[in-house]
Amino acid sequence: GLLMGGGLLQLLPERRSHGRTWLAAAVLALVAAGLVLACRGLPLTLLVKHKNDLHQLEALLFGQAGLLEEPFKESYPALLAKEYRFLRHKYGLTPIAGSQWKFLRLRPANFPTVRIAQFAALIYQSSHLFAQITEAETVREVEHLFALQVNGYWSMHYRFDTLSHKRNKSLGRDFIHLLIINTIIPALFHYGRSRQSPRYETKALRWLEELAPEQNIVITGWEAMGIKPRHAYETQALLHLKKHYCDKKRCLECTIGAFLIK
Repeated sequence: GLLMGGGLLQLLPERRSHGRTWLAAAVLALVAAGLVLACRGLPLTLLVKHKNDLHQLEALLFGQAGLLEEPFKESYPALLAKEYRFLRHKYGLTPIAGSQWKFLRLRPANFPTVRIAQFAALIYQSSHLFAQITEAETVREVEHLFALQVNGYWSMHYRFDTLSHKRNKSLGRDFIHLLIINTIIPALFHYGRSRQSPRYETKALRWLEELAPEQNIVITGWEAMGIKPRHAYETQALLHLKKHYCDKKRCLECTIGAFLIK
């Protein structure tokens, strides 16, 4: 639903500035994390408008996620709830039901509340981020750009009104790699293609070769057949092959499939 109405198309490089291109990329990355629910009915222009105020960003995201409806004992979530009520009335927003979020069987570091707080920090700290990404030469440089500092409240919380031991809530290295593979690299490649700058396309593909191979059930299946990918460039190729040829039984259109059948 986030992409309906041309929302993404309006944010592509040829349509908008670098900063907004990055916001589109960040939103797409978090679709995979399930955070698209927090943005349902929330225009991206509002995130851009309030990107310099972390409290307002958190109020908008947690409020739209339906996580600011109950009365709170602690002052910070109560402050967010008050701010969201004002913004909700001002912009005519409608939140989703907070009951849609699932916390059971999740590691606390993957709780929706933590991911939303990280998303807010990502937007808050995203000034000129896409420009920095285009200037980076290695994956390591890109990793450093994601050294997020979430709101201090979350250092001792995984959920509102529930204290926990103090823990760093920054993005983990594996999660950053997923962002780079599934979001940053496609955005950079498209940027190069739309600007007719092959060096960005080449750099995007080179970064895939710098990243370790992904680990998931599809790749495990390939490995069981003796195919050992060396890096993310090859795992992405295997994922594409499985989805667009194997699953659709297009064996005769596939060079590998045709060779095996012969």
